[in-house]
Amino acid sequence: MGIEVEIKALARENGAALVGIASRERLASAPPSADAGYVLPSTRSIISFAIPLDRKVIRDYLGKRDWLGHGADQKRIYRMLFTIADGLAEFLRGRGFEARSVDANGIYRPEPGGATRLNAVLRVPDFSHRYGAVAAGLGCPGWSGNLMTPQYGSAVFLGSVLTSAELEPDPLLAENPCDRCKLCTTVCPVEMVSKTESVAVMIAGREYSYGKKGNNARCLIGCMGYHGLAPDKKWSTWSPYRVTYPLPEDEAELVSLSRRLRAADPDMQGCRGALTERDKCFDPDEVYINTCANCALICWERREDREENRRILVNSGVVVPKAEGKRVALPAEQTTEVDTPRGVRVATVR
Repeated sequence: MGIEVEIKALARENGAALVGIASRERLASAPPSADAGYVLPSTRSIISFAIPLDRKVIRDYLGKRDWLGHGADQKRIYRMLFTIADGLAEFLRGRGFEARSVDANGIYRPEPGGATRLNAVLRVPDFSHRYGAVAAGLGCPGWSGNLMTPQYGSAVFLGSVLTSAELEPDPLLAENPCDRCKLCTTVCPVEMVSKTESVAVMIAGREYSYGKKGNNARCLIGCMGYHGLAPDKKWSTWSPYRVTYPLPEDEAELVSLSRRLRAADPDMQGCRGALTERDKCFDPDEVYINTCANCALICWERREDREENRRILVNSGVVVPKAEGKRVALPAEQTTEVDTPRGVRVATVR
């Protein structure tokens, strides 16, 4: 039995639904975040694996029936990803190879100009799990830029292990599962992904295109919950907070706004703001608080399911905070907004 078979069996035994292998050379012409040598200079192969999210939990989250269930599911999957990655790295080191697991989410390269974790905007990952997964044949970039798999769509979380072992790479996925429905562009409260313009990356000699994204400060404002209201004002994410919309077109002004909001956010300060994803997912007392990620969550492999997910979301209402930290959704016409000292407005009952 070849070592590749053992690697894949070990990953699946610990919960991976998809596992693939890529050579480092396949990512030689990809963006800088695909340079595995940044993490492990001796890298010759990348092992990529994926775990799907619970679909009932996703629909309850999109439909505003359950806020924290998705966070609990995310925490569960992150624990599995770290366990798989650590186990594979230990297995490879036991065979005499160098190996390094790449933590999922939240680990980024230093930014120019002395940016800190609190005000960083570029957020280039140490290694891109998405590009690694494309090179390993797990999927292709969807229009949103998220990995699209034929089995689970984009509703997956990814992990990676880098190793000096020269492993047999898996074939690239022949057909892109993304049919360019572009529903992902309609479920983002800050309109992060263009409906018409695209960008391209080169992986293993093949060009992949996906929707052009706005400045990353825009996504930070939406995904960190500082603005949750849809552009048509008929529905929201799980965030009850608002900034003046549309967001600034000037990039410097947009970056400044993003940094000001984070600086005023008490959850970004002190010890809790310094926790890594690994810290959080193994802390039994940590509660994962999510507000968006709609672009990945709605994108399942079948178009009719994507359309249903979007229908559930856009009919879910507008979230307002209630007592003891709870949040509920109401029809948009039953809500209004009031100012707060944190530089955002908050939705409340009219």
